[in-house]
Amino acid sequence: MTARATTVALSRGDFALLLAAIFAVSLGYGVVLPVLPFFLARVAGDGGSVPWHTGMLTSAYMLAIFVGAPLWGRIADRIGRRPVILVGLAGFSAALLAFGFAPNLWLGYVTRMVGGAFAAAVLPVAFAYVSDTSVAASRARRFAWMSAASVMGFLAGPSLGGWLAGASLAVGVPATALPFLAASGIGAVVWLLAWWQLSERAAGRVAPAAKPPPARTTRLLLLLSLLVMYGVGGFEVGLTLQGQQVLGLTPAQLGLMFFECSLVMALVDVLVFAPLAHRLEGRGTVVVAFLVMAAGLGWLTTATGFDGLWWRVALIAASSGFLIPLLTYRVSLAAGAAQAATLGAQTSAASLGQALGSATAGWLFNAIDEASFWAIAALLFVGAAMAFGGKPVRVAVRDA
Repeated sequence: MTARATTVALSRGDFALLLAAIFAVSLGYGVVLPVLPFFLARVAGDGGSVPWHTGMLTSAYMLAIFVGAPLWGRIADRIGRRPVILVGLAGFSAALLAFGFAPNLWLGYVTRMVGGAFAAAVLPVAFAYVSDTSVAASRARRFAWMSAASVMGFLAGPSLGGWLAGASLAVGVPATALPFLAASGIGAVVWLLAWWQLSERAAGRVAPAAKPPPARTTRLLLLLSLLVMYGVGGFEVGLTLQGQQVLGLTPAQLGLMFFECSLVMALVDVLVFAPLAHRLEGRGTVVVAFLVMAAGLGWLTTATGFDGLWWRVALIAASSGFLIPLLTYRVSLAAGAAQAATLGAQTSAASLGQALGSATAGWLFNAIDEASFWAIAALLFVGAAMAFGGKPVRVAVRDA
């Protein structure tokens, strides 16, 4: 039985707006990171509480995404993609601005959680919009570009935040003023363009050639997404602690490591995943990627200096950069008509995994030093075993 393509074509203009929306939300998250100490120094006062509140504010944002993403996904499946994306962009931009100028700590927590809740309305629903308007092969390529847009936003955010914080102090205003004005302004411009140009279409679907995968396949994909992001969160915190406490790296050197990580992930998304994803239907690809990521984490324990980190970080970045869009793509294939709800559940699982990985990595490093990388890698080996035992999601539709 052949498939009948009923998908409404996605225009280049709509796709560009979706990329801009994802970039704006990712940039808005990244711009906060270098400015948080200045914000906390202004509202908290006690310097000893800065590390605690830095972690808690980040966790609050991730918790809001964890709770909000499935809810927004269900709403988008009922009322459409465009209104949810517009509400998410508007709310995120407003919350970002309010956080930058929050007069006290409790309001900082409130606005940070509100920002995460509205970010959860943009990310999975944008992927669902593309799923509605793309057949399988073109969907894979577009997912790759969307993942790259997210990575580039995370990459640009800290640089923009740090530079504008310095400029704010130079002109005698709070360090949070210019970074949050700029990031909120970028979000507002994207909202205006999306309100003006982004179209709302009926959820055109691709009729599958076979019955959809069972629910246990979707649950497995969600669990694998959680494990990958657990590894990413643990890697980010672990690399920071290893660089500072073991290898004696400077902040600039650590920044270069994270720049390399983001750049490799974006390149893998566009140059490797995009042309190959729809041809890699079996479970072996996921298994190998999990094993490579686990091996890269274990290899980090043998690093003795800055020069030894380059290939190790690149290996982890390449494997995780391949796995993240691949799992999103396969969740989309398994979602059937409930695209936004299922992709929202995946965003929720991924944010929970990243939050857990970040939270436990510090404790593990304090307890067992660099062996903590092997503890995180062990969970990725479990993920590889689970992927090997699961049933692959077959691509039902090819491009005409």
